Amino acid sequence: MSRSTRRYQLTIDDVYDKIGHFGFSQKVYFLLVCFLHGWCAFHQLLTVFVGLDPTFKCFARDGSSKNEPLINQCIEDTPQKCSLTYTTEYKSFASEWNLICNEKYKVALVQSIWMGGVMTGALVLGGVADVIGRLKTLMMALLGTIAFEGFSAFAPTLVVMAMLRYLGGICCALVILVSFVFSQELVGMDWRSFCGIFIAMSFAVGIGVFSALASVMDTWRTLTFICSVSGIVFLILPCYIPESPRWLASQGRNDEAKEILEGMARRNGKFSNLPTNWEISVTGNSKDESDKKPQGVGLLVSHPYVLLLTLIQIYSWFVNSATYYGLTIAASNLGGDAYVSTALSGLIEIPACVVAIGIIDRIGRRLTLCGFMMIGGSACLCIQFLPVQFVNVKTLLALCGKLSISASFSVCYIHSAEIFPTAIRNSGMGIVSVAARVGGMLAPLILMLGDVLPNLQFTALGIMTFVAGVLNLKLPETLGQPMPESVADILALRNLGKTGCSIKDYQYNKLETGEEETDTEVIMRPRSPFMRGKITSEDQVCLIEEE
Repeated sequence: MSRSTRRYQLTIDDVYDKIGHFGFSQKVYFLLVCFLHGWCAFHQLLTVFVGLDPTFKCFARDGSSKNEPLINQCIEDTPQKCSLTYTTEYKSFASEWNLICNEKYKVALVQSIWMGGVMTGALVLGGVADVIGRLKTLMMALLGTIAFEGFSAFAPTLVVMAMLRYLGGICCALVILVSFVFSQELVGMDWRSFCGIFIAMSFAVGIGVFSALASVMDTWRTLTFICSVSGIVFLILPCYIPESPRWLASQGRNDEAKEILEGMARRNGKFSNLPTNWEISVTGNSKDESDKKPQGVGLLVSHPYVLLLTLIQIYSWFVNSATYYGLTIAASNLGGDAYVSTALSGLIEIPACVVAIGIIDRIGRRLTLCGFMMIGGSACLCIQFLPVQFVNVKTLLALCGKLSISASFSVCYIHSAEIFPTAIRNSGMGIVSVAARVGGMLAPLILMLGDVLPNLQFTALGIMTFVAGVLNLKLPETLGQPMPESVADILALRNLGKTGCSIKDYQYNKLETGEEETDTEVIMRPRSPFMRGKITSEDQVCLIEEE
């Protein structure tokens, strides 16, 4: 042969440049993941509806008929001293087990136990998907959620139900985490921000849908069972969604990753865009690095800069969650129908996500995140200094804070997913998710500051949020950059931030075949789907081709 076979080295991002960042196949994958993410909202809201406060009449147990029954009150605040008659048609577990008056706290305890399960799942099992794969983890977690939450519908006692819900929370945490990671790894760089925020919108839509579903149910057991078994339809996901090619490539399973990417190319009608002879490039020195650096979560503390980024993100997620749930609870006095109020509390987040989608690919992840957090923090701080009579202004400021924190929360997911390297992305997302759950669990305690000084809770939330916004300025900008595969890639982001450049020097090492002559192919990569036609030399990535 006078001419050797020409080989092309392509990274995952380079392949997406050729087959489409958000083609037909990725749209199908993403739509299915959005439906799954919206279904997770059912379980997060389940206790709100299955534990609804019942209306009741309390008759004295001594049988005396001289006194009128107490309405929605108990004798000495003790349900055991009452002969109860419930007047609501809907039967919640609060009415089934008489969790009223001084026993009412047990309803909130069930939700806290579920949140504890979510925190446990994110902390203990968050890294499972980095070891056995995204798809396997997702399906096992989905089965666990369906089973444990479904069995809780038949629980004979409150303790059994709480235990089953705790286990369901552990599994649901993995479903939420892995579905989001999927939404980022199965699409190209151009559409990561759109997909990351849109999947948050699907969760908000899920809140509205579940509120409507709950409004037509007559018992908590029926609602719980339907909520759980409705997830059975998602068991067909492996027939339509492949394993993440990014994860496969990070594990050295390049042939499997290549097969999946070629299948996506065929469904996108872009198979002809791929070179005849190509292989997935191993970026940097990831193989050597894996032999010398600590693996798993240990990578997060393997370098002072990486540790700093991790700590900032942990605090940022904690503050986002504490402020989000704090403002939600503080604004829960809307009154009216519980189903309508809950639906609106979810749907009101959609405008915030729309605004975030419009600016995140123009001014970047870091400035968008910092801006929303500073605006939300400032709005909360202003509440403290307003006179008592300015009720409407306080409501508007609280709403501004809620919209801002909703937007920053959705951006947090995208920014963190683009900072953590592929090898530990699910582990890293699990750790920051734990911080978020802690923030959500402490939110009611922060609100108790209002009993010490009126509106002091808003001041505390405002200070925490504003400080988090300032700290986030230390995070690297990831707009238009390939997803990091290793710690070295994260350090490269820091260096690029210092020089103000893009990754135009992100080149892949030539294959050591002994051949000397090379040709170079340049791929023009737009920074986002909203900036097509504005490609500059900073967006060029060189690929080495071998003779």
